[in-house]
Amino acid sequence: EDLLEHRISDMPDELLHWMTPTRFCEVDKLGNFAISQFGQIAPGVGRVQAVVDWVRTNIAYVVGSSGGSSTAADVLAQRAGVCRDFAHLAITLCRALNIPARLVAGYVIFDEPPQDFHAIFEVWLGRWIPFDPTGLAPTDRFVRVGVGSDAKDVAFATTFGQVAISG
Repeated sequence: EDLLEHRISDMPDELLHWMTPTRFCEVDKLGNFAISQFGQIAPGVGRVQAVVDWVRTNIAYVVGSSGGSSTAADVLAQRAGVCRDFAHLAITLCRALNIPARLVAGYVIFDEPPQDFHAIFEVWLGRWIPFDPTGLAPTDRFVRVGVGSDAKDVAFATTFGQVAISG
């Protein structure tokens, strides 16, 4: 209950960076959608949970449904994606509601191998709080590798030139 949203004027300046549109999180394109869906929900952790629940319910987890250039708007339109897409959409919706949000890349420690790369997101409600909009990984078993505005900052892999995949 102490996890509250803060007015922009009451936030530390360094948080403003986590509220702006980015390559994969088009706050400017999805702002009206976010406000129409979640604007009437009381500010705080309950509203963030409503965003997470909406993404989990309305977006299908489909491997191969998105690519390296898929944005939150693309995922909303096609209603499918993978973990980074779920996180990008939730980040975008939260930012559109003036809630600072950032992507967290890492891996999940499962009881049985193999461990797996995964993306979740965090929102700032007086402190950074993690959420997994896919519902596939408990956030207390998540090992943080990096945080950033979106996958441009913390990609699982960055390639230069043509890449050949063997297997």
